[in-house]
Amino acid sequence: MTGFWVLDYLCLAAILTAAVLVLRLPSLSSAVMAVSAMGTVLSLLFVVLGAPDDAHAEVVVGAIALPALFLIAIGKVRTDVHDRGDLGEREDL
Repeated sequence: MTGFWVLDYLCLAAILTAAVLVLRLPSLSSAVMAVSAMGTVLSLLFVVLGAPDDAHAEVVVGAIALPALFLIAIGKVRTDVHDRGDLGEREDL
């Protein structure tokens, strides 16, 4: 029984770490990958807590669909922006 508590706290620590990474990473693509990692670990936490239906939904939405939509939106914005400085990127790239 103690092992499940340890796994719960490890999952919570990983989720908090991924959430902090989302806020601190300078690259938008890296932040999206951190969002995906957060969704993956959250789905693992749902499995540990005995909620497999919620885990399945979290994998589909939080780990796959939402990051894919963010990456598509970032790619779309990058193709439409003429001034690269608005994206926080260096212009000499």
